[in-house]
Amino acid sequence: MHNTALGNEIKYAKSEGYTFVLNEEIWILSKEVKINFGILNKISKGSLDFYFVKTFSFFAENYSAEYVNALFYGVRTYLSFNPESKDYFTSSNLINYRASLKTKNIWHLGMIRIFFNKWYGLGYPGISKEIVDLLDGWRIKGNIKGDAIKRKDPKHGPLSDVELSAFNEKVVQAYERNKINKTELVVSLLLSHTGRRPVQISYLKNQDVVSSLNKKGERVYFINVPRVKQRGEFRDELKLFALKEDVWNLIGLLAEENIKEFRSNLKIELSKDDLNKFPLFPNWTEVFKVKDKSDFIYLLDTDRFHIQNKQIDRIVKKVVNQEKIYSERTGELLNLSPRRFRYTIGTRAAKEGFGELIIAELLDHSDTQNAGVYVRNVPEHVSRLDEAIGFQLAPYAQAFAGKLVDRESDSIRGNDRNSRIRTEDGNPVGNCGDFGFCGANVPIPCYTCIHFQPWVDGPHKEVYESLISERERIEQITGDIAVTEVLDRSILAVAEVILKCEVRNKEIINNKDSNEGIVNE
Repeated sequence: MHNTALGNEIKYAKSEGYTFVLNEEIWILSKEVKINFGILNKISKGSLDFYFVKTFSFFAENYSAEYVNALFYGVRTYLSFNPESKDYFTSSNLINYRASLKTKNIWHLGMIRIFFNKWYGLGYPGISKEIVDLLDGWRIKGNIKGDAIKRKDPKHGPLSDVELSAFNEKVVQAYERNKINKTELVVSLLLSHTGRRPVQISYLKNQDVVSSLNKKGERVYFINVPRVKQRGEFRDELKLFALKEDVWNLIGLLAEENIKEFRSNLKIELSKDDLNKFPLFPNWTEVFKVKDKSDFIYLLDTDRFHIQNKQIDRIVKKVVNQEKIYSERTGELLNLSPRRFRYTIGTRAAKEGFGELIIAELLDHSDTQNAGVYVRNVPEHVSRLDEAIGFQLAPYAQAFAGKLVDRESDSIRGNDRNSRIRTEDGNPVGNCGDFGFCGANVPIPCYTCIHFQPWVDGPHKEVYESLISERERIEQITGDIAVTEVLDRSILAVAEVILKCEVRNKEIINNKDSNEGIVNE
């Protein structure tokens, strides 16, 4: 801002390890938050009040960076409303601004009220008591909560079971084909399995990967997740979340690889305790900048070396776009964000009969005010997936991940009878192209596996009809939505194979007819 009246005194941000100077245009308050006063200066044509910046400084020194960023956004929106105004901070300007807001954006006024009240409360000139009284007299509703969940929005709400299964399968397949690295795999699986916010995932350290023995003497596996939203502090409070052993093992392997990467690039000797503080998802650019050991050890207790939240969002979008994961509900590429995994976990818990307290605990909410939306929006009936609908949805779901072959001799391991995949009746439907051990209960899981090579003339319709019958049987016995839908993605995969077989058979017949025509001529 280059306002000499503000001075060049160094101020300390609430987030440990970050400082800013009042008369600079950009304040970096955390690994995520960069406040750019140049934007506001451009809007206001350089007429920002000295005490306006001083008030922001108070918030930057005493509140989380995310909170300051929300204030900045609210104030910026207000200033942008009437850029030609000579005096932004008047009652008439506020009244006109309020009248311009749509219902869903009325919460912006709440941020403005907080900022103006603090400005006045600090005793700085520029905000009158008239403005404070006006704002305090307004009833300002908060942001609308759970709207996408209530509407069961197919683009922004909770994922269907088929969509969730598709993501989990495709991300593992992408890793097996070296299309994504281990960091991208672990980030994706943690989001999908825990529903934690990106900032919580980004704050994880090596020391958060823990295990213990339960009362039965069995080994159980956990990740210690920071509870960031409650106080906005960096790793101020942690909470255990149970994980499957295979996901936990992957996280451990990633931590080991990170330490090797660090040691091969930086000649800084760290103790075991310091290595435990190393980020699980490092921002390597920031890590490699620091050469001094004492500085490095100090910064391990800050968020400086941790991956940015936006990078986590990019990872899930990369998987969807790269692996072409479609929604069977929209017929379009899955519109995926980390938030939708949270919605999904809450919705699935409600479908299984859990109440608001359990759902709030599962989603790491500090109270139950947001958990009720899940309980109130449980589907009343099991979604119907019959024979006809399965074929209609199959092209969109794209659940089949293997490769169709004309005959057994065309497949990998086609000369190995042990590679044959058979139905319960013993009829072969294809081959497995993997040379490793697989404990899957064939043939149902095979249809969604990248190693499966179904034959064009295989009895896939029998498998499909058997699955539909099994789904109906489970529905009649249990009436449980979650149990009933567990077969849906396999059903769609088998349907897709059947449709591909029909297309391939037509091609074979057409080619045969064309060849016979040439011979006859």
